[in-house]
Amino acid sequence: MWRSFWKLAAALLVAAGLLVTPGYEATAHESAPPRPAVRGIPGEVELSADDDVAAWQRLQFGLFIHWGLYSELGGVWQGRPVTSGYSEQIQMWANIPEAQYLEVAKRFQPDHFDPAQICSLAKAAGMRYVVITSKHHDGFSMFNTRTTEYDVVDATPYGKDPLKQLADACRSQGLKFGVYFSLVDWHQGHSFDGGNENPIPPSMEPVIKAQLRELMTHYGDIAEVWFDMSAPTSSQSEDFANVVRELQPHAAINSRVWNNKGDFRTLGDNEVPSVPLDGPWQTPASIYHETWGYRSWQKRDDLPGKIRDLVTGLTSVRARGGNYLLNIGPRGDGSVVEFEADVLRGIGRWLKQHPKAVLGASATRFGGQPWGEVTVNDRDLFLHVTRWPASGEIRLPGLVTGVRQVTEDGSAEQLQWRRDGDDLVVTLPETPRDDVLPVLRVELEGQLRIIPQSTQSLSATSRAAVVDANALTHGYSYADAGRYSRTTRTVVRHTAYLTTDHSRDVKMVLRGTAEPDRLYRLTVGHRSRLLTGAQLTQEAVGPFTLPRGRVTEVSVTPARPQHVGEDLGFTLDNLLVGPSDAVVAWAELPNQLVVGSRGEARVHVSNLSRRTVDGTMTLRVPAGWGDVAPVAFSKLSPGATSTVVVPLRVPPDASPGRRTFQAVATGGKHTVNLQATAEVVLPNVAQGKAATQSSTAWEGVAARAVDGNTGGSYFGDNSTTHTAEPSTEAWWQVDLGQGYDLDSIEVWNRSDCCTERLSNYWVLVSQTPITMHSLQEARAMPGIVAIRMGDPAARPTHIPLSGTHGRYVRVQLESATDPLSLSEFVVRGLPK
Repeated sequence: MWRSFWKLAAALLVAAGLLVTPGYEATAHESAPPRPAVRGIPGEVELSADDDVAAWQRLQFGLFIHWGLYSELGGVWQGRPVTSGYSEQIQMWANIPEAQYLEVAKRFQPDHFDPAQICSLAKAAGMRYVVITSKHHDGFSMFNTRTTEYDVVDATPYGKDPLKQLADACRSQGLKFGVYFSLVDWHQGHSFDGGNENPIPPSMEPVIKAQLRELMTHYGDIAEVWFDMSAPTSSQSEDFANVVRELQPHAAINSRVWNNKGDFRTLGDNEVPSVPLDGPWQTPASIYHETWGYRSWQKRDDLPGKIRDLVTGLTSVRARGGNYLLNIGPRGDGSVVEFEADVLRGIGRWLKQHPKAVLGASATRFGGQPWGEVTVNDRDLFLHVTRWPASGEIRLPGLVTGVRQVTEDGSAEQLQWRRDGDDLVVTLPETPRDDVLPVLRVELEGQLRIIPQSTQSLSATSRAAVVDANALTHGYSYADAGRYSRTTRTVVRHTAYLTTDHSRDVKMVLRGTAEPDRLYRLTVGHRSRLLTGAQLTQEAVGPFTLPRGRVTEVSVTPARPQHVGEDLGFTLDNLLVGPSDAVVAWAELPNQLVVGSRGEARVHVSNLSRRTVDGTMTLRVPAGWGDVAPVAFSKLSPGATSTVVVPLRVPPDASPGRRTFQAVATGGKHTVNLQATAEVVLPNVAQGKAATQSSTAWEGVAARAVDGNTGGSYFGDNSTTHTAEPSTEAWWQVDLGQGYDLDSIEVWNRSDCCTERLSNYWVLVSQTPITMHSLQEARAMPGIVAIRMGDPAARPTHIPLSGTHGRYVRVQLESATDPLSLSEFVVRGLPK
């Protein structure tokens, strides 16, 4: 009987994904034997708790349509291409008087506008909803409105309402319908503004509200309302959103209604976020980055490459939890550009080959991988290999759930795989079956559970631990101050992951800066407490029980946020976790200590016991760094921390590399002394030196990348460079003033948005000036050292250069369109 019971128990554990085996290698025809239970956290990203927002998230993939009078012009005015700006804004960029622009309406006769065909095309692409421009910045309404005769019904020979036709066609074909609505309106009185951030005068409010009421009343159920641009006041944003919510209570409103009044955050054009975003969000994508409206002279080539790029964009956005809204720009006659139709059909063919891998699948907490993306659909895990590795293997770290088999999606042929600890390692075939985006299907033995890479272990020998800022994970979102240029990335969550081999009661000390009177929620596993900022940062919190053999999530979030993107207002430097009966000595060190410089460390003693203690504390430093005298503390009360600042002098002959320090305390019945490490580095020889770049836009001058400020929020702290957009092979470079023996470079990406732009870039080092703009010519210079970096730059990306000599250092993009932004460029070395 007992044998049967244990067999049943083991089967249940396998089904739940709790038994895996480290170090065991399984072939395509072998299954891994069970190992002691290790329980991770759920690996699937959950949808919003709001039913309406969750319903919008399930739409996943939609068709965006930019179509209006501007489409009739096709990016051409008076016989010449208008090369500045987007073609849907041609009235501004060509400075066309309204009277002449209205003449275009007199010939607007879109006899080839076929809503049923457009909906069929959207369905063929795998899309689930359609959003069309009801009115763009030109103020010309593409629907029947009583507010003005400046509309498609009254001002054109067409005389029909295309929005009504499209809404009806969507319903008949089972697609959801949404509308784009510009808050900038040149017809109603807004002046041309390159940034499209015009305030809304009170005189325009009645027209906007009346048009919104018409759109929310006459076109059936609306799934999404996509506001755009302008700079409304907070009350205006709320009023516009309330019109939608009154008449279409289930519609999702995008964030460009501004002042954080929307239901989901619209990211930058074609943006794939490089960090995990909390809450609902969407990427608006365009087939061509140069325009959204029809452009007759647009270059259209490399159909397979375009399909591949957009499939990768769709997959990346979906794997990270966002909706993907892909745009087409029909011609003035209403016809869809054949190249764009072929792109959509190509995406649809790929999706049909992988019917469970993207649509209907969920994002995972794995995040982006060096080789690609990960989605999950029930008990099938899909590995999207966007970068086929030369090693012939891909590694998925922290997969707890057992694996049954691995195949290329769409094929029954099994691939070889093995376990390496908690990592899944798959051997790839020599060439992929899919030449668009290869997908591997991992059949799981249970629901997806993972061990995050930043998990901190409290073993029997290390009963306490410090989780520093580098090991924390963060939830990010966005907040705005009423306009596009005042949108900033926010931190809305701090999280640490803990595991232990023995169940134990612990207390926690959170060090950082918080708003003293603001209320926060500290969640440890399934328990949570509400604490003020002062309580959170000034006293130990606990006890909490950490269960044996499972990962416990520790998170700090706002207790009552005003909106999903509200900044946490709390900077968590580190988190101490220790036994609830101990006195713990621990140290805070700079991430980097510069050779020959002076710095300081902070040594803490935290009393996690129940009685007052006396004792001393000190810091043990590497040999040759000098001695640090002990400092006494007395009457340290339960929950309190005593701190001393210890000066450090890094010897001028210190070698670069990691160094270990130990905080030491006396006093307390149970004392735990913890170690800490810091990186010893050579001086930054680029800071303050002369910098140049290929062009300058948005006042993002080159000197910002060598000013010592790594903040990276372009509008927030003025720490980021910016070249013109679009740019061809944009570059930035620094003159170090003399030759140096270089050790390494640190490239700091911006922190607010658009981090994907700083990818596929080259770092060039030369003894002589780099004067040419062409990347190919620069790389061909005699004596040049050229290093290509394919992945987006991190914060920072470290590039080793040992043995390299040079005075001039450049970073240059391969892209023919992307601007270049740098938060900081650090060059470490010594004079030659």
